[in-house]
Amino acid sequence: MNNLSQYLKHEGSHLAVAEEQEIKKLQTALRSLWINIVTYLAITAIEFWLADLGHSQALRADAMNNLSGVISTLFLIVGLHTATDSDDHFLVGKRIPLLNGRNDDRMQLSRFRMATIFTLITSFIIIYMSGQIIYQSSFALLTRGISHHPNIFSAYGAAAATLMMGVVWYLNWHNGKRLNNSVLLAASKDSMGDVATSLGTLITVTAASLFDYPWLDSIVSIIIGLFVLWSGLVIFQECTLNLADYVDPNLEDRIKAAVAHFDEVHRILEFRSRYNGDVLIVEMLIMVDANMNVMALYELTEKIEKQLEKQFQIFDVTTQAVPDPGDILDES
Repeated sequence: MNNLSQYLKHEGSHLAVAEEQEIKKLQTALRSLWINIVTYLAITAIEFWLADLGHSQALRADAMNNLSGVISTLFLIVGLHTATDSDDHFLVGKRIPLLNGRNDDRMQLSRFRMATIFTLITSFIIIYMSGQIIYQSSFALLTRGISHHPNIFSAYGAAAATLMMGVVWYLNWHNGKRLNNSVLLAASKDSMGDVATSLGTLITVTAASLFDYPWLDSIVSIIIGLFVLWSGLVIFQECTLNLADYVDPNLEDRIKAAVAHFDEVHRILEFRSRYNGDVLIVEMLIMVDANMNVMALYELTEKIEKQLEKQFQIFDVTTQAVPDPGDILDES
């Protein structure tokens, strides 16, 4: 009984350490998002001001794009805060049963998934803002005869936005890769799009003001809107697949190949994997030698779990085993 208690304590502490590490990663990502908010607010204010001063529809579209970045980042912050607030006894307004053990683990995994849900919400905001950009830019193009021509002040705003967004993109990309955090990687895709749109705006307003091509300003702002729409749809697709428990089949094949590499594993009968936020959960049913004793089976499952955790950074592995019927028939 003492050995059993020690085993359960070891298993619980191992999972608790993994959860704590994941929460720390999310908290680091949360701090990065606050930097995003401050930068986006500064860029948006500068661009709206210089868009009015410089009469540029493209710069105004870029400002609206960055405004969507402010709103979407706020939702990401709420999602990450929910995912990391393990002391809160409520989840989406409902009280969580104060239980210990696997139930607590299950609720924390649900919190991790909240980050993905709020990232999905940001995709809707990005798609909506892209529609606004396309509509306003199309209207400006059709009425360009009564519109002002953009001037060089617009170029100053676009240049400042390009530089600042470049810094934001690098921070999001670097921290997202380092932490293996899908929220920051999604933010880096959004900010990379912002860099591209700001750079395109810079080239456009410069050409429109220097060479008297006012229609170019509206054309490029429509292209910016389409680019923002594409970014929103990509984030929507990734979040939807994550919430639908989709895992890359190539990754699943690699995981199964790693398990099949163990000589004691005769076959993999069932295999299921899913994401909870950024953490990958794997459940499988394997066929083993019918003569394998309990201790040998336990050691095998431990080796499989450690190998998958090391090779694929899998958060939790649940392995069940059944005896190989062939071994039973051979004995009879």
